[in-house]
Amino acid sequence: MALTARENRALGREYFPGRRYGHLTSNIAESLNSWLLEARAKPILAMFEQIRHQLMGWFTARRTLEDKTLGLLVAKSAEHLQSVTNNRARRYRSVPSILGVLYEVKSMETRRNYVVDLAQHSCTCSIWQSSGYPCCHAISIILDQKQDPQRYVESIFTIAAYKKTYEQPIIPLDLANVNGDAIHSPPTIVSDEEDSESEDDAVLPPSTRRAPGRPPKRRIRGEHDEVNRPKRQFICLRCGKPKHSRKMCHGPINAAS
Repeated sequence: MALTARENRALGREYFPGRRYGHLTSNIAESLNSWLLEARAKPILAMFEQIRHQLMGWFTARRTLEDKTLGLLVAKSAEHLQSVTNNRARRYRSVPSILGVLYEVKSMETRRNYVVDLAQHSCTCSIWQSSGYPCCHAISIILDQKQDPQRYVESIFTIAAYKKTYEQPIIPLDLANVNGDAIHSPPTIVSDEEDSESEDDAVLPPSTRRAPGRPPKRRIRGEHDEVNRPKRQFICLRCGKPKHSRKMCHGPINAAS
């Protein structure tokens, strides 16, 4: 079964029981920066206002996105689970070890046996632990027991968890103080001792200096971004062979060149 890049990375963590260090990625942050690219070019107050308006529209749209979805899971998760069920889950035979809990699944394709624990949501293929979805071996057992595979998916993929993510409203702010239209309260009398104490406790902004040039808008790519990117090959315009340029060509000179 072909796995996605996300599943392959997750499987690597599953097969390595220790802790990994040194692998850093900023894909999520860079996706958000790309979404806020227009707002980042504005002054600070206008930037905050546009970010707030975009988030308000984002939350409002996503609160009703799964209203018509039937079942327990969000639409994409339900489609993925149904695809695995239709294409893979109906081709295995299982032998119970502990009825309703522990099973051994035999695969005629890979000639291997897999141990599935329904109580622990685990399989020796490690796909269930890494992705949160029951693997094809587990789904075959769940279908034999006349149960719904959606009940064995991690709760983060459910519609209830999705709606809970966006249930908190973003309250519009009153910018009267910023625009200077607010009615100010009467000033309070502060003694000299209280004034000196407040100045000592005040947190001042850091002494910074803006770097020369325009601020970058494209993210800095790391080594993990170059894995699946094909490298450019130089093709000689003189002999037509790869891996060298015309200046470094040692081939014979022909009339065409």
